[in-house]
Amino acid sequence: MLELVHATAGGIIAYKIGSPLLSLPLAFLSHFVLDTLPHWNPNLSREKKKQGRISTKTMFVVFFDCLIGLFLGLKIASLALPDVNKAIFVIFGCFAGILPDLVEAPYFFLNKKIFFLKNLIKFQGGHQWNVPFVWGIAFQLLYLFVLFYFL
Repeated sequence: MLELVHATAGGIIAYKIGSPLLSLPLAFLSHFVLDTLPHWNPNLSREKKKQGRISTKTMFVVFFDCLIGLFLGLKIASLALPDVNKAIFVIFGCFAGILPDLVEAPYFFLNKKIFFLKNLIKFQGGHQWNVPFVWGIAFQLLYLFVLFYFL
């Protein structure tokens, strides 16, 4: 799943529920639930195995995915204003939604071979429902539509 969908889901969960003790764990868990839905995303594990590194094209996709996710997260947080505390809390919800992928970044982008990262990557890879690009993007646009409907 693209990070922009994970961040949006986490932010909306935080915005709607309000309680940090409930919504931050739910935002975190939403990451794993969303990954079980049909989607497309760059396969970093496959690239790392085949090429030993992440391609420039994939880095470009990841960069813009994160940039759009940041924009959507800030947009959701801005809806909480003038309540600055709630806006900050929504940003933490976005962060919780992407945290499982964020933890993997040192392995993929900095070549850090930490034992638990390999296990996390294996766990997450086993729960992905990847589909071809066009269908995967279409599904994610549908998910975004549904998420914003609930906002």
